[in-house]
Amino acid sequence: MNEVFHPHNEQLISFSNYVALAAEEGHQLPNNWLGGRCPVCKRRMNVRSGHKKDDGHFYHIDSDFCPTKDPSARPYISKKPTQVDLLAEARNQDFACKNIDKIWGRLNEIVPFLDFKEFILILEQAKKLRVYAYVNLEPSLLPYIYATLINFLPSKSKDKKRILKFCFFFESTIQQFDDLWIDRGASSQFIRVSYKGADTKKVSIYEMENDYLNREYYPLSETRKKWALGKL
Repeated sequence: MNEVFHPHNEQLISFSNYVALAAEEGHQLPNNWLGGRCPVCKRRMNVRSGHKKDDGHFYHIDSDFCPTKDPSARPYISKKPTQVDLLAEARNQDFACKNIDKIWGRLNEIVPFLDFKEFILILEQAKKLRVYAYVNLEPSLLPYIYATLINFLPSKSKDKKRILKFCFFFESTIQQFDDLWIDRGASSQFIRVSYKGADTKKVSIYEMENDYLNREYYPLSETRKKWALGKL
């Protein structure tokens, strides 16, 4: 991983910044300092120099689970709601229908080169997992829940312009979607991790804001909108 949290705050720092800060703190060996912290699991990460001057990186020092180590093993991705609220399900699907242009627009802001077929796959997954049936689901969170449902591969991107693979995570305290509204304070961070092969290259943090509902986005064509609504 190329960027992690500062030991004392939630500011992202690079390998070179961490090494410089460790030296300023009086440590000849960077790993004798406090260590960086993984943006997802928040556990300590040490630094390891690369073969070149600019390819040093951070690594987890334990074998405990962290979704950044194995993106396909995200623990919440296959969990269907334990309690189904049929009225809420209908209400949340109606929200998605009425705001499909806004949701598509917000996803385009956080997923570079999003292809419409990826959006369709997301909607299919959401229906399969009955995402809309979660008790107390805040429907404005749907774009962020949607983003966690698939891995965004370069080969599936719009015009194949995406170079890195993207995966989205809530911080590790969120083990299933219910946790997002049981304790909203724990879910303030929404994270995109960019991979090249199996190597973590970049971490980006987004606020789960609902202002997207007030923004104007270029609307979907009637054909695309009909296709999307048919998947809800």
